[in-house]
Amino acid sequence: MKYAIIDTETTGLDPARSAILELAIIVWEDGRRAERFHTKIKPTDAELALAQRRALEINGYAARPQDWDDAPTFVEVAPEIARLLDGCTPVGHNVQFDIGMLRANLKRHGFRGRVPYPAIDTITLVLEHLFPLGLERASLDSVREFLRWSSVGAHTAAKDAEDTLALFRLLW
Repeated sequence: MKYAIIDTETTGLDPARSAILELAIIVWEDGRRAERFHTKIKPTDAELALAQRRALEINGYAARPQDWDDAPTFVEVAPEIARLLDGCTPVGHNVQFDIGMLRANLKRHGFRGRVPYPAIDTITLVLEHLFPLGLERASLDSVREFLRWSSVGAHTAAKDAEDTLALFRLLW
């Protein structure tokens, strides 16, 4: 099997209005890491005008927008996204959020790239395996605390994708 562990950081929660600010995709194939892609994505002025302040605070854009100055645009990375997802089963923590964001952004920017379906949500794995052991909330932050994993770098696409991969490998 070939899996694409995905995580997005966005300008909001509504795929129809929100842009992807950061993306990580880890391709896991035949029990090993086959590829890793991570990038910040420079938002347009129009996308920033629709952004939710809280989302920008969580993902760090509000504090350091200059970190995105040299980032590629979504249009520039869309072909690579489509290539990486091709033939993969998407995996994510609340994966429908990330899939919805990818689909909406691909469509909004005129790409016909397909986001595969079905997908595996590690929240389901957490509910099945960790709730019986005493975990009370399924957020990735709660999982990190429960498993005593570091939270340094949390809410970045790279850290969240790496932790989602570790969780997937632990519980799948």
